[in-house]
Amino acid sequence: MRTMVLMALMAAALVLPTAPALAQIGNSSLPLDIEADHVEVLDAEHRIVWRGNVNAVQGDSALRAARIDVYYTGTGAGGSNGWGDIDRIVATTDVFYITPEQTARGDRGVYSLAAETITLTGDVVIRQGDNTVTTTFFENDLVSGNSRFGEQGDGQRVRAVLVPAEDEETDGN
Repeated sequence: MRTMVLMALMAAALVLPTAPALAQIGNSSLPLDIEADHVEVLDAEHRIVWRGNVNAVQGDSALRAARIDVYYTGTGAGGSNGWGDIDRIVATTDVFYITPEQTARGDRGVYSLAAETITLTGDVVIRQGDNTVTTTFFENDLVSGNSRFGEQGDGQRVRAVLVPAEDEETDGN
């Protein structure tokens, strides 16, 4: 019975990632270091496009993709004509989000600051330790910490492989 409870707790920990870890690329008090093969600033669209081996690092977390588009609200602070705050970040093709605790991969990732959600679609694989979840849709609500899997209506099932933690009562000691 204890093993069943431990497995249930591990499943909850895997499918409900902590919101602060996903709320930004990394520690927001640290600099964001982005590099790519090409950068295009689309001033009229309030958008910056990073293309080719994009690597964004903040602290010990990283976002990697073939392309990352950063969209701005278009309204600067205090009514100025600046670009404003970031509205959303869209990463496409071979998207990887890597933290010390977890690796998530998908074909497309969207971080919506207004909705406070992160969504991965396509061939999604999330790994935490020895545990793995595969799906075609993953969405994490950064406010509540609730997650949804496989809700695109594509008929694909969600699969989780959860490896039980070593139980001290059964390890012979």
